[in-house]
Amino acid sequence: MKIVMKHGMVFIENHLVPFKGYKLINLCGIIFCHRGESDKITEVDATHERIHTEQQKEMLVIFFYLWYMIEWLILWMKFHGDSRKAYRQIGFEKEAYMGERNPCYIKNRKRYTWLKYL
Repeated sequence: MKIVMKHGMVFIENHLVPFKGYKLINLCGIIFCHRGESDKITEVDATHERIHTEQQKEMLVIFFYLWYMIEWLILWMKFHGDSRKAYRQIGFEKEAYMGERNPCYIKNRKRYTWLKYL
């Protein structure tokens, strides 16, 4: 395990998370990446994860993860077991992908913006 500071955020390199096929995972505002991959993290990636951190704060963290998993499960069933498609349709993810290229997004973001993507 290696701790890296990049784009003003803490990233933890490890070999367990995120799951295969995913670049990063944000757990309670701490970002995990695959070992040796922190050099590939861009400002766009960091903004995407900052958006998730704001969403987690709004939902008092635990409710973020509960909502995320329930929404993913519903979408997974809707898309006949297509995990990637279900992931991309989650309201939290839609907001994060929409705002990730705007460096001022967090500063101008209204609370609970992700709700409009449900």
